[in-house]
Amino acid sequence: MNHGKTAIKAASDSAATLLDRLARDAAALTASERELADTLTRGYPHILLESATALAQQHGTSASTVVRLFAKLGYASYAEAQREARASVTAALPTAAQRAPATIGARRSLADCLNDALTHDLHNLTATHEAVDVQAFEAVARLLAGEGTKGGRAAGKGRLYVLAQKNSAPVASWLALHLNLCRPHVIEMGAGAVMATDAMLWIEPQDVLLTFSIRRYSSAPVTIARAFRQRGARVVAICDSPAAPLIPLADHHLLVRTANASPFDSYTAAFFLCNALVSAVAQLRQPALIEALQRRDALWTGIEADPVEGFRKS
Repeated sequence: MNHGKTAIKAASDSAATLLDRLARDAAALTASERELADTLTRGYPHILLESATALAQQHGTSASTVVRLFAKLGYASYAEAQREARASVTAALPTAAQRAPATIGARRSLADCLNDALTHDLHNLTATHEAVDVQAFEAVARLLAGEGTKGGRAAGKGRLYVLAQKNSAPVASWLALHLNLCRPHVIEMGAGAVMATDAMLWIEPQDVLLTFSIRRYSSAPVTIARAFRQRGARVVAICDSPAAPLIPLADHHLLVRTANASPFDSYTAAFFLCNALVSAVAQLRQPALIEALQRRDALWTGIEADPVEGFRKS
């Protein structure tokens, strides 16, 4: 429990940017640190894309001075400050091609790539957890489990559609696979226009659409979500930003952080959130879930045994 509180406090402290920290701690800095701080203030965030050694060489100081300054400012490491800077540079860049110079232009070793990926994903997980609206999470879980009402009707008694395109598709497939083990009538919608149109043919007001919207935003999920709303169905969105175009169409939305040390978005936090939703749905649907999984085991045993038995008889 104490470890959890420590992690939460650290995540809260990390919400302050380098510029915030420099302004806050200016009085405690030495003369040489203030000179470096002035350089950092003028060059932030791009100046942090270089290593501590390169930064020190460019500004006539030592790498140890750079590292000490960032420790004094409350960073766990210089790598943590670099993560913040990369996230700031890439936040407004929607495509991998635009993000590439900021994420792979710095002189990093391959070991740095490993460590940077861990740093980013740990922060993504903590930031996503911190940002979760618990009431929204519970409302989404109940809809996915088949609970809740809408206009006097059982809102969750219909079908559950799961939609994602491009890079979000693997997360959506994992989610649909496990939700299907928890409840009936889960439909994974294909990315193609024909498949999506066919899946939408029988939309009813008690149905629910769960869809993803991660930059670079596609128009198809918005169009499909609008169609569900027009038919009276509910929409749940998992997005990477409050500005995602799906949010105005969603009854409930949850946000995930996708920052990465490479040009490509990280989906680690998205898997975490979906894992939490599956866990919540399983909790809500017990003991029906236990009975369903037992039937699944029996079906699996029968299917696996039949070919062998058939071969012996032949």
